[in-house]
Amino acid sequence: MTLTLDQTPDLSQRRWRRRSLWALVLLVPLALFVMSYSDVREMGKSGNFLPVDVAAGQSARYGGSDWQFIELRTVSEGIKPGSLPQNAVPVIARFIVEIGDPDLKNLWLMCSVRLVDASGRSWSPAAVPGLPRPAEGIETCTSTIFAGVSQGTRRVVEETYLVPANVVGELRPTIGMRSERPYYLRFARPE
Repeated sequence: MTLTLDQTPDLSQRRWRRRSLWALVLLVPLALFVMSYSDVREMGKSGNFLPVDVAAGQSARYGGSDWQFIELRTVSEGIKPGSLPQNAVPVIARFIVEIGDPDLKNLWLMCSVRLVDASGRSWSPAAVPGLPRPAEGIETCTSTIFAGVSQGTRRVVEETYLVPANVVGELRPTIGMRSERPYYLRFARPE
């Protein structure tokens, strides 16, 4: 089939086709960005991305309260031999928290206290078989939320972990909460 002069598109038609193609190149990515913006923003609230380093012995305001890392200790007494995986060690991280804003149900939502080693691997709190229950007045991050606290109250918050024995010396605790993310606290170990 051959085109005659009357059937070929004129210059203005070709120009509009070219402009339309360039518009697609620009508008499709823009439309994808607009449609996914709220999802990306929400994803930022569920992950720790920007660390705020806290020096040993110092406290930092986070989630409306002042957090101070006290100690990271291994536990050996009270655990039955053979009840833990080979080369695994129970570790307890302890914090003193002075409550600033008592609205913990909103401020501490998705509270996550984790341990991180030098290579970036992390561990979440775990139930350790045979480990004695914490003493009276010691709470976890989640139990503190529902404890009915008031401003100025000081709480002892502990979390228990099961980690490989070879990383215990390099572990650092981190704290993340939905109200503060993408920022999270990363504590230095006390000397």
